[in-house]
Amino acid sequence: MVERDIYFDAKGRPYFPTGFDIKKAERIMGNYVRCFTNSCFTFAEIAALLILQGTGYDGGTSAYHLCFVLGVDGGDRATLKRWKARVKP
Repeated sequence: MVERDIYFDAKGRPYFPTGFDIKKAERIMGNYVRCFTNSCFTFAEIAALLILQGTGYDGGTSAYHLCFVLGVDGGDRATLKRWKARVKP
């Protein structure tokens, strides 16, 4: 996998807004799962609601791709145990 695959789809459209900071998104997700250990949200919902909200990229494709970049499955429930067990691609 190359960097272009992470940030652009097959048609060349970006998954994330210009200047998007992956490290900052990782910190936001980590802080959320540490503070709300009994969350009923999935990782993709948190990505869409907290990280990508208001950017115009808060749809499912960008949220699930952000989860892929962070090493978690977007459909899994956001728990600290799953966050700690993530595998970075």
